[in-house]
Amino acid sequence: MQALFKRITIFLHLNKRLSKYLIFLLVAFMFWFLTIMSKQYQTTLTIPIEYINLPKSKQLINTPQDNLKVTVKSPGFYLLSNNLFKSKSLSVSANTLAENKADSYSQQYWVANKNHQQLNKLLSSDIKIISVFPDTLFLRFQQKYSKKVPIVFNGRLNFAEQYRLKDKILISPDSIFVFGTKVKLAQISTVQTQYKEFENLDKAITTAIGLSKLDDVSFADQNLQISFEVEKFTEKIVELPLQAINVPKGYKIKFFPPKVSLVTTVAFDDYDKLNTSFFVANVDASQTAGKSKLEVYVNQKATFAELVKIKPSRVEFLLIKQ
Repeated sequence: MQALFKRITIFLHLNKRLSKYLIFLLVAFMFWFLTIMSKQYQTTLTIPIEYINLPKSKQLINTPQDNLKVTVKSPGFYLLSNNLFKSKSLSVSANTLAENKADSYSQQYWVANKNHQQLNKLLSSDIKIISVFPDTLFLRFQQKYSKKVPIVFNGRLNFAEQYRLKDKILISPDSIFVFGTKVKLAQISTVQTQYKEFENLDKAITTAIGLSKLDDVSFADQNLQISFEVEKFTEKIVELPLQAINVPKGYKIKFFPPKVSLVTTVAFDDYDKLNTSFFVANVDASQTAGKSKLEVYVNQKATFAELVKIKPSRVEFLLIKQ
């Protein structure tokens, strides 16, 4: 910049006629600018509104005006400075407002023509207020109520190969008090956590998690923790004999094959515990009419294992009269 300024100075020094012309031009512009800025102008300013001291025991049920359009008259200098140096926000304190009550809500209001002094403090003393729109600000409230609802996890668990969830996802606390109007609370049965994905899981997780926002509702506390365990699993095949139920009187039934293979997944730690005693494979012999094969039904007692497939899932049969 210094080099550029030096070049300009040298250029103007060497071109004295151009220098004089530029000086006269600058002086003429300054006179013109002063003349223009000294005139009176009318314009509309936008003043943002900040609402403070809202009652904690009540729920705001309307969306109040977020700015005022103030039509003003003033010399151009003051309007220019006001636009260059943005005006402050108008603070509207709920605990100082007049109030009236309707059947289902209470209403507080701020009236512009009674608060010109407050507006004048935000503007230059040489700016005259002509009109304000809207002329009245309204805050409508309903009494807040509380309700305790369960918290549910919102997200996805993506496990590393041969890993899965062990037991349940735990959220602490598992429920929370929500606050809002009666109508709003009636629509809420659960609160979800913020959406979160866990990738490539191969070990237990304990971490903080937030709550998803709900319109017109507040929460008692948002310090939550989510935790869960994972386990490594493998496949185990259990061979099980078929048992017939509902066999017609005077008949016996044979199945082909007489056994089925149960494909299961089980944690490595529980692999040796899993055996045929945890399963029963039934075939309903009352369903033979018009069929060549019967469905295999498996009752499972092993909560630590997951049944993946029955091979075969349908078997041929021979109904024999005794």
